[in-house]
Amino acid sequence: MANRIGDYMGKHHTKFINQATPSRLERPDPEGRIHVTYNQGGEEKTEEYDTVLFAIGRYAVTANLNLDKAGVTCEKNGKFKVNEQE
Repeated sequence: MANRIGDYMGKHHTKFINQATPSRLERPDPEGRIHVTYNQGGEEKTEEYDTVLFAIGRYAVTANLNLDKAGVTCEKNGKFKVNEQE
């Protein structure tokens, strides 16, 4: 689902920067754009944006749901085991 949402957002001009670690966010002009400095693959980069959203993942809290009784298989981290279509 996350990939589908990401694909949709990308088609509507949302820029994603994956596998990057931000080191600084600055807004020199209070009414201006946000200057984002980040490291990606060992290279430091700086770009300007109107809006910044951080997405860092989440934990699966499924241990007490008895999902095995419903036929749902989970990975060791608690997330559902799925295929390309799910």
